[in-house]
Amino acid sequence: MIGTLLAKPLELMEDNLRRPAGRAGRFFGNLMAVQHRSLTLWAIEHMDVRSRQRVLDVGCGGGMAVNLLSRRTGQGFTAGVDYSMEMVEQAVRRNRAGIARSRVEVRHGDCAALPYEDSSFDQVCAIETFYFWPDPQRGLAEAHRVLKPGGQVSITLEMSREAGDDPSLVQRVFGRRFTERSERAGLHILSGDDLVDSLTKAGFRDARFVSQPRRSLGWVCALAHK
Repeated sequence: MIGTLLAKPLELMEDNLRRPAGRAGRFFGNLMAVQHRSLTLWAIEHMDVRSRQRVLDVGCGGGMAVNLLSRRTGQGFTAGVDYSMEMVEQAVRRNRAGIARSRVEVRHGDCAALPYEDSSFDQVCAIETFYFWPDPQRGLAEAHRVLKPGGQVSITLEMSREAGDDPSLVQRVFGRRFTERSERAGLHILSGDDLVDSLTKAGFRDARFVSQPRRSLGWVCALAHK
């Protein structure tokens, strides 16, 4: 009975994590922007963003990462792309100041067909969205296309197969059940090695990953260069 009662809210949450829409989408977009702030800051530290760089966030959601990245690219340019119009609108509101200075742009688009020219960016990142890409290799090929030679891609996940032999309390209570449910819903739950392999197959070089196995459900950030 409890499982039945919980199923509908969980399905609503999963639908709106994949493609936020309507009132629920706006709520989950704001919630994820706040909840993922620490993960986003961790990812940005590993990206080593410079002030004059051009950076693209794929699956920018409510625009928190775009906002944080734009603080690092003060003399550069930060762009966000999302295929949910609700999230594009939310990201625009969150980044009004940067947009007004022409240092930030948020566009509606798809990871499989990024709305930018070849060799447009120094860095491309995807934070807590790679699970949802319908065709991950095509999305990585697009990231490769829009990166400048020598540019860096980074893929960061909050839920992975990196949770180790010493799980946290959250991982012991929720980890396996939540991960298995997510996989049944079609999400790609990957290890750091899986991400490195995918990046290498997409033509990137020097692929590597860093992880925080006890954070949330196993933080991982994979990085590589074009």
